[in-house]
Amino acid sequence: METIIPRHAAPTRPAWVRRYVQRNIYRWHRFVGLLTLVPVICWTLSGLLHPLMSNWLRPSIAKEALPPQPAPRPTWPLQQVLAQHHLSSLRSVRLVRWRQQPAYQVQTGLPTAEPRYFSATTGQALAPDADRQYAEQLARYFTQDSTARLLAAEQLTGFSDDYSFVNRLLPVWKLTFERPGVRTVYVETMPARLAAFNNPTRATFLRFFALLHSWSWLELLANNTVRVIVMLLLLGIILASTLSGLVLYGLMWGKFRRPRNAQDQVGWLRKYHRGVGLAVALVTFTFAGSGAFHVLLKLHPDERLQFHHAPAIPTSRLLVDVTQLPLDWLQVQQVGLVELNGQIYYQVTTLPAAQQNNKSATSASTGLPEEAVRPTLVTYYSATTGHILADGQTQYATFLANTFWRQAGGGPTPAIDKIESVTHFEGEYGFVNKRLPVMKVAYRIPQQTTLYVEPATGRLAARVENTDRYEGLSFAFLHKYHAVGSLGKNVRDAITMLSAVGVLAVSVLGFWLLVKRK
Repeated sequence: METIIPRHAAPTRPAWVRRYVQRNIYRWHRFVGLLTLVPVICWTLSGLLHPLMSNWLRPSIAKEALPPQPAPRPTWPLQQVLAQHHLSSLRSVRLVRWRQQPAYQVQTGLPTAEPRYFSATTGQALAPDADRQYAEQLARYFTQDSTARLLAAEQLTGFSDDYSFVNRLLPVWKLTFERPGVRTVYVETMPARLAAFNNPTRATFLRFFALLHSWSWLELLANNTVRVIVMLLLLGIILASTLSGLVLYGLMWGKFRRPRNAQDQVGWLRKYHRGVGLAVALVTFTFAGSGAFHVLLKLHPDERLQFHHAPAIPTSRLLVDVTQLPLDWLQVQQVGLVELNGQIYYQVTTLPAAQQNNKSATSASTGLPEEAVRPTLVTYYSATTGHILADGQTQYATFLANTFWRQAGGGPTPAIDKIESVTHFEGEYGFVNKRLPVMKVAYRIPQQTTLYVEPATGRLAARVENTDRYEGLSFAFLHKYHAVGSLGKNVRDAITMLSAVGVLAVSVLGFWLLVKRK
């Protein structure tokens, strides 16, 4: 009879993997946690600053927008002004109230150049620094301060730590006054609106936020691509650290020693680190995951400001003068000049319907931080014949969107699914886009590309595709906790700050635990 000697079964691969993980998980967790200690401190501390600078410590300003009011009626023909000053072409023209007098605001050079001003009653050129004076006039209206000493005035054609890309509008004037409260006011003069405002405290917070949260310093040292890659790498390590912590202090907690006595400080530190870590594990995943998604899209810089339709228009093509148009000037809010499919039109905006019967109303038109504007009627008059272009606002919005589509290298323009006016910030076109009113042009393509254009300036206000929508939802609900928005902004900010404090506490306790073990 053959004797059979039993053999021990070879360990299965899952068992081998489990033992390997058990032997190394603690070392891995300490290593990745140490790598992310400084980034977590930077991001959580700057995250605590955000609600302070955007809500609780945000300065207030007397007026945040200009009231809708009748445009100043010109009496001196525009054609005569242009001929008198030997201007053979222009890019845009607006009617403005300069020191309570009607004036033509004429842009002849590049969009970043200062416009020229001419009296609409005498045809004379105004001061060379008329645009700065107009910006000061606007700033004093917004602050309701006519006596504060103007310390500095600077035209900005690029963004900075104090006036970052999130403000969207360029060029703007930065005016600094010697006054309490709001000292710095940023205004756009074409069109006239408030761009931003600051006091010294909030300006300091903004610099710290740019350095600690957005890591603008890394972009200055290298470039945007390096900044994004480094941030993505560190956010990925934070996610790995959180996952290893869940395995170590959750699934495998019984494999590690408990406090041996009341004086066992290492054991108690581990206990607190475990408790807080498990409590904030979910918010750590949401912060890091949504942050990574948000940063990933920054690999492709936002180039919306490059899309601006304002071609040089020969003055000889203005056969009909603006003073010859059959307008009810008591109802006209603004007059501009645009090019559409090779034709030149006067773009005439009337006062909002509610305003026509209430000239003393002071509700906002197109300023910050208003979240809605009143619908207005925009009519396009041919500069050649004086005739009205049928459905001109839709035609111009379509023209702008298709022009920007081709400029972006999108090839032949696809079919349009929907065109509509947007007069408030909501959904995918949020407050971060800053411009109102705009026209929404949605294309019928799989990625559902939608262009938001601002007819008043001929600019692209936003480009939104499915990826942007997913990221926007992720960032709003998982990073800024808009899901609790119904409880109020104060509650939402408090929850966000408490979550950031929890993530910071986990990292600090983990580092303290590591030091004690040494």
